[in-house]
Parts: sequence; structure tokens; C-alpha cells
Amino acid sequence: LAVPPSWARRSCWVPAGPGIKMASTGASLNLPAWKAPSSPRNEKAMKGEPEWAYDATPTTKGGSSPGQGSGYSPSNAMSPMSADPGKTTALKAHPFKGRTVAVVNDLTVQEQWYLYQKARELKEAVTKGEGLDRFRLRNPEAAVYTIFMEDSTRTKESFRNAAEFHGMKVNMFDAKTSSFQKNETITDTIKMLCGYSTGPSLFVIRSKLEGVCRWLEESITEFTRLRGFPQAVFVNAGDGRHEHPSQEFLDEFSFLEHRGWDRSSIHVALLGDLFHGRTVHSKVDGLKLYGQVDVDLIAPDALALPKTYEDRMHVAGFNVRKFASIEDYLKQSKVANIWYFTRLQLERMGDKVLEKSAELRKAVTMREEFLEKLPAQTKFFHPLPRDSRFPTLPFWLDKTELNGWDEQSRNGYFTRIVLLGMLGGHFGADFDEQRDEVMLTPRRDRPFLQIPASPEVSSHAPSPGTPVGSPLLEVAGDFIKELPTDFEEGADVPQISSGIVLHNLGQGLSVRDIWALMHMVRTVLGAESLGSMGVYRPKGEPTAPARGYLTDPDFDLECWDRLPLKKLAAIAPGSTLSIIQGGEVQRRFQLMIPPRIYNFPDISCKNGACISHPSNGQREVSAYFLRNTHQDRDAAQGGAAGSGMVFTCKYCEHPHSFAQIWDYKYYETSLTGTGSGH
Repeated sequence: LAVPPSWARRSCWVPAGPGIKMASTGASLNLPAWKAPSSPRNEKAMKGEPEWAYDATPTTKGGSSPGQGSGYSPSNAMSPMSADPGKTTALKAHPFKGRTVAVVNDLTVQEQWYLYQKARELKEAVTKGEGLDRFRLRNPEAAVYTIFMEDSTRTKESFRNAAEFHGMKVNMFDAKTSSFQKNETITDTIKMLCGYSTGPSLFVIRSKLEGVCRWLEESITEFTRLRGFPQAVFVNAGDGRHEHPSQEFLDEFSFLEHRGWDRSSIHVALLGDLFHGRTVHSKVDGLKLYGQVDVDLIAPDALALPKTYEDRMHVAGFNVRKFASIEDYLKQSKVANIWYFTRLQLERMGDKVLEKSAELRKAVTMREEFLEKLPAQTKFFHPLPRDSRFPTLPFWLDKTELNGWDEQSRNGYFTRIVLLGMLGGHFGADFDEQRDEVMLTPRRDRPFLQIPASPEVSSHAPSPGTPVGSPLLEVAGDFIKELPTDFEEGADVPQISSGIVLHNLGQGLSVRDIWALMHMVRTVLGAESLGSMGVYRPKGEPTAPARGYLTDPDFDLECWDRLPLKKLAAIAPGSTLSIIQGGEVQRRFQLMIPPRIYNFPDISCKNGACISHPSNGQREVSAYFLRNTHQDRDAAQGGAAGSGMVFTCKYCEHPHSFAQIWDYKYYETSLTGTGSGH
């Protein structure tokens, strides 16, 4: 299909698959389906919603070069963004152009390997003094904004120089003198900047707020689409304690160099401030590049890796060991030859931790007497900067063979050149995901929770305003399951002639907490009419877990839409909902936790650093939670229905139990620590 040059220079929303219909003309395009990368950014696509497709120029694939991994071959084609604007181009899927990198997982393992191979090719060309034009984007209308709301040297300068290498317009945004100081939201700022470029804009953002790039990817994409602006791309240059994906890419590139590009296994020691260190948090996913992963965590308890990241390492199949200090670590014989030091981030610590800073620093500082216990070919790495007053990597190590951090820092230039080139559409024509034989770390078998899980959804979810009426499963089939009407509940419940009855509320909670939950249900649903509720055990089972029931007479489900029903499922998972008419059960359903919870005014992320947290003043951002089935598998067994469920914030990925999502103080106090133990 020949398309106008303006189409060839920006991405557009189209569904993947054959028979694509153009919204503007109604014409059909018989395009091949593009398999979306299996990363969090494609959560919409996994649910049957539209995903990205990209335009590109025709490409010619070359053969694999010696020493380069399968699925990789040098590009022999002009990139889409560097195409001659006077010529028409062909609509073709491009694997990278226009994508945002908010977390490491926004690139699949195959795509990360492609980045490393391209960076390797670039670095070798620089070392040999070869021409570098084939690596350049060459689109003078493309713009890069570096927006750093926290101080930086290496990340900011390497991105700036990488953008200048490509010939892009570089804008060094000064956050300290901007309207941020007048309490402008970052969303309003980015909207304005998107209108100041005639070509595509790429924003490199560092912020104390976590989840910024994920939010901007969502909101600004819609903004630019509606206004016909060139598409905006976002790269996370570090967001609070969350992640730093581009640092992880240069770290893994450095590890690969040290290992001679062997991906079969890796043994790495991570030490220092593992609690605040976002570069360490990114390694939970970055290390999946290797077949077998052994990770040694070296940190005192006050600086230990947060449990959620350690749990994710276990789920990924990593072998994880923990030590309180370097001294303790070297008392055993299995010592890693890759050491990754991190700075103690005193600026993020509370007063109680700061009081122990000297003791904490001593536990993770290298000393001369330790050197004789290190294995051969050991290298030390560090994301830098070092605290010159109290360096955990002392300066006397700089001229030793242990110094891997200087070359590591330089590698940030090469990997970021390639990253910008991939997202700009220059690299990728030779990427073949199907041919890349990646060794994925096997996931260990872990039991699933014995509570109802949401069924698979095979079609588009209905809109929130779709009325329920009689076809209940059609509007809520992703979080309810129909039961036989003669299903025995095992409870004596007051009879009602019409309305709804809820059984099995809070099964497994303490009696006190079941009562709190039932009040929560009535409040959330606005059930203010006459009715009854109580706590019971099944007939003939005096030792069975207690559970609650609730009746709401004359309640008409036809007045409901999908939203309150979804909310009920979210706060009362495992319960059964019976619809009563004429004193008889007409239909009965089991409620299951929905895969996503959002659009409720009384939910919030409990991570105070999240962009969606009300205290941060980002008025446009609402809380949004995703069900994390991987962490469900590792949750405690035997708790109440839903108590072991794990939800993660869509933006900052902070984990929550279903109870923690809600903003009802009496409910929060009752279920999350006072008296119940759940």
C-alpha cells in the first residue's frame, strides 16, 4: 500500500491481524498479524484490545555475522525515520519504532539481546575506526528532550551525546526553573512540549515520582493522536526507587563483555543499598537473559532488597542467597566473580537509618584483606557516582584489574545510541524474534491459591456503562461464573421475595473482620435499604471457617452497570451472588477478583512516591491496579479469599493486597494489621 509521507513518519493505532479496517476511510488492509512482545506494556493487547502497529520502509535482511546471536543480522535497509520524505513508503510492522521503555520488561529478552548485539557492533566499529553513518538515525526533525528532576551526570550526558550522534534536536529541559516550580503537572508540561516539534519527540525523564513514563505513554499517546501531533516516546531514566532500565541495559552489556558473550549462566553478587537502589531492582528482569542465574544479596537488614523483588527473583527461577556483609559472604567458598556495588543513598533514608550509616557502610565496603579471597577473573561494577567521602569502592582500586566500572560507564553511550535508534525506527529491520533462540530461565513450579481465579476472556470486555440486565455473563464474564440455582449454601438466611443475597463473604477471616467487610460492601455499593447481614458456619460443620451473608431486598440488578458489579467482585472475592424473584433463586453467580481494578474514586496506590498518589498533585492520574498472578502463586496459603491476592499498581508496580487498595479507614485498620493477623 502506497501511503502519504506524513503517514510514513508517525505510528498509528490499528488492530493487529488480517483485514485491518482504516478508521478514516473504511478501506481494508490485508496485513499480516504482528505478535506483540510479552511485556507489561502489552497488557491491553493480551486482553483483546488494540495494540501498536508501526509503519516502516521496505527492508532487506542480511545473513548473520560471525559471533552474533541467532535472529540477528546487520541492516541493509534505510530506516523508516531516515527515509526520503519525497517518496512514498510501504506500511509494514516495525518492532521498536514509537515504543516507550518504562521498565526493563518493555523489551522482551529477545529484544534486549538484539540491543546488545547492535551495541557490540557499534562499539567494534568505533574501536576499528570504521565509518559510523550506518548507525545514525539522520532525521533532523526528530527531537529529544532530557527532563531531569533529579541530579545526574552519566545518564543525562550519555543520552544527550547519543541524541547528538543521531543528529536529533536536543533540548536540555531545566526542571528547576520550569513551571514545575509553579505546581504544573508533568502531563501539562509534556502536552505543551509535544506541540513544539515538527517531528517525533522522545522524552528521557528522571523523576522522584515512580511510574511517570508508564502514565505518560498512556495519556500523551491519546493526546497526540487526537491532535494529529507526531507521536511521543518516553524513556525512563530512573524513577524514584522503582527502575532504571537503560542503566540495566548497559550493565548487562558490560557483564556480557566480561563473560565473553556467554549467556548460559551468570553468578553475580549485588551489594550495597539494595533497598533504595533502582538499578538493582531492574536486575530482577534484566538477568533473565541468562539460562541459569545465581544471585548473592549482600546487605544489612536496613538496606536489604525489598521482599517483592526477592520474591520475583524466586518466581523467575533464580538461586538467591543472602548475606549481611562482605565479611560474612567471604567466609564461604562459592563467591561470584561479578560484583555489583551500589551507593548508599543517604538522601532517601530516614533518620533512624542515617544514625547507623557508618556501620552500614562498613558492611558493604571493599577492604584490602578481602582481595585474596576473590576468585580469578573477578570484576567490580558500579552504576556510579561514588561518594568521595566514604566510597564503598575505595579509590586505590581504580588502577587494578578489578576495575570494571570505568568501561561500564562508557558502555552507556553505545547502548543508549542503539536504544534511541531502536525507538526512533532506525534499528529493527533485521530483527527476527522467531529465529532468536533465547535461553529463558525456567520458572519453578509453585502452587496456585485455592480461590476463584478470573476466567480467560476471549472477546473485548464491555464498556463500563453496559447495562447488566439478563445477559449478566456478557457484561461481566471476566470476573463472574454462573452456578446452578440449586447450589447449597449451607446457611439459614432470612427469606426475601426479591432482591439479592450474598453468601460466603470473607470466608476464612476472623468474625470481627467479616463484620467489617460486610459494612464495607454495603457502604461501597450504596446499599442503604432495609436488609440483613450476619456471620455463620455451614450446617453441621462447627469447626469450618466462618463467613458472612448479606441481603438487600428489592434491589434491582437492571439498575447496575458493569462498574459496581466489578467493584463488588473486587472487595468480596469468592462470595456468591443470588438473584431472587418471587421468593425463588433465579440465577446464582460466583464472584472472582477482576484482572484489573480502576475508575473507582475510593481506591489509591499506597506507595507515596507513585505518580498516582494523591499527595503528589498529578491531578490527571487515577489509581489503576493489575492482578499479578505470578505473585499470587507465592502468597501465603490458607488465608481468606482474596487475602493472598496480589495486585500491582499499573504505574509504579507497588504490590497490594486487595484490602489495601481501598481507602476506607475502618476497613483498612481491621484487615491490614489490627487484630486479624491477615
